[in-house]
Amino acid sequence: MAIQKILTVPNPLLRQKAKKVEGIDRKILKLVKDLKDSLKIQESPRGVGLSAPQIGVSKRVLVLKLDQEIVPFINPKIISFSKETLKDILLKEKRFMEGCLSIPGFWGFVNRPYKVKVSFFDLTGAKKTKKFEGKDSSFIQHEIDHLEGILFIDKILKQKGKIYKLEKDEEGKDLFVEVEITT
Repeated sequence: MAIQKILTVPNPLLRQKAKKVEGIDRKILKLVKDLKDSLKIQESPRGVGLSAPQIGVSKRVLVLKLDQEIVPFINPKIISFSKETLKDILLKEKRFMEGCLSIPGFWGFVNRPYKVKVSFFDLTGAKKTKKFEGKDSSFIQHEIDHLEGILFIDKILKQKGKIYKLEKDEEGKDLFVEVEITT
């Protein structure tokens, strides 16, 4: 296993646009293995995706857990998205908060398109397209944002949403406490 350290804010590499992968070689295969190995061990919180910039590599590569399998995406690009957003489709009590391994302990709701279609290359170099909806749509968008140097908190602030810090109450139960943002 090749576990890599996950970069956290304010590391400037998280704000850089990642470089396009020009070919799938041993370096890219190793990068994908490193991403998979690093994602597998994440427990608190449990990660569902990880991008190359989060481990300090400026390449357009990410991995995402889909149906218990970790799937690699090379040069992923959103080619279409629904007009309907998570807020349009999901009842308030069904909405979920995003978190990020690069911003540990902070959470918030990001209103993203409910459905997206993504083009990407697999590890054989074959071009693929895949449709995502709901949480999976949110997850892939979150990871593609990392390739653009965008963090989920940027989206929350732009949407004038709320950011929460995960804390424990007196009984040790999880408690989300709103964070006051001053700019």
